Amino acid sequence: MALLISKSETASLTIEGTSIGLDSVYARISLSANQDGVGMQVVPYHYESLAAFDAGAAPLSIVGMEPDYLFNADLAAGETQTILLASEKVKASLEAKGYTVEIVEL
Repeated sequence: MALLISKSETASLTIEGTSIGLDSVYARISLSANQDGVGMQVVPYHYESLAAFDAGAAPLSIVGMEPDYLFNADLAAGETQTILLASEKVKASLEAKGYTVEIVEL
């Protein structure tokens, strides 16, 4: 499972320390689920593309992208700590910042 994050008129994708802008980035996430069954720490790793990820390229730092996210599963709403829920929460967070995000490779 991965995220395809695209820039918009209000949200850019610039590689940290450069002036290189990208139209989109491919992101894989790492999930650490707390033993309480609620808390999750999600760390996205950004790559220029799926091909770059497959080739073993190092992750990119993107200006304005958070290095990690902390979320809670809403147990009352039936949520559980899963990679899909973590992806959905990162997607919602990025969309709120103006990015277009698609969950891919389900």
